[in-house]
Amino acid sequence: MSPAIDFTLPAVREAHEPPEARGLGRDGVRLLVSRKGTGEIGHRAFRDLPAILAPGDLLVVNNSATMAAAVRLDRLAVHFSGELPTGEWLIELRRRTGGATEPYMGGAPGEWLPLPGQATLRLVSRETPRLWRAVLNRDVPSYLERYGVPIRYSYVERDWPLDHYQTVFGIKPGSAEMPSAGRPFTAALVTALVSRGVTVAPITLHTGVASPEKDEPPYPERFSVPASTARLVNLTRENGGRVIAVGTTVMAAPRPIFGGLLNASA
Repeated sequence: MSPAIDFTLPAVREAHEPPEARGLGRDGVRLLVSRKGTGEIGHRAFRDLPAILAPGDLLVVNNSATMAAAVRLDRLAVHFSGELPTGEWLIELRRRTGGATEPYMGGAPGEWLPLPGQATLRLVSRETPRLWRAVLNRDVPSYLERYGVPIRYSYVERDWPLDHYQTVFGIKPGSAEMPSAGRPFTAALVTALVSRGVTVAPITLHTGVASPEKDEPPYPERFSVPASTARLVNLTRENGGRVIAVGTTVMAAPRPIFGGLLNASA
């Protein structure tokens, strides 16, 4: 069994705002490079990625786009997590506390909540201690386009437009929260990677509201792994290249064993 890691992130290192607000490009954030073979650890800028990867490597990215998944009421906020095969949605109820929210453990099966635009949300049953199965009397994606705002964490001091929560790969709306490891990529950086001989292939995983809390059972998230991506993964490994997952949402989809995990820090 691996030893537990006790790590506290200093508040000064939290991503209170996007790097653009500090005059940086998306790819101007920091990148920690760890080399498994030697144990070497280096500090680089994300835009250095083409020099770090090698021709023949494969990056697997998540092409899910972020929804404006939070609907705010006077005292509560409803966070839409993801659609279930039954047509119900997993939702989280949050109590509004100034500019932030905290878990709200109220609610009862069969309860109706009035939402903006004369919509109503019916609580069906609890999926986990935190999440409900619920039904909205409207088409959820189109409703969120009009009445939703992006979910933001408590350490983010103000709202940002939805396009700040999108990645260059996001073409299939469905994530409640941004697949954030892909955010530092730009079109120019992807072009530089491809020019170097690095291949980029997509999967889709619509990520729900923040990761399961301690002792909370996992909840379903919709995913799709194209056959073409699976073939590229196998071909890359057969040819000795590295297969690198861009973020934990890619790792969460059924997959072969990846050669590495790519994340960046603001």
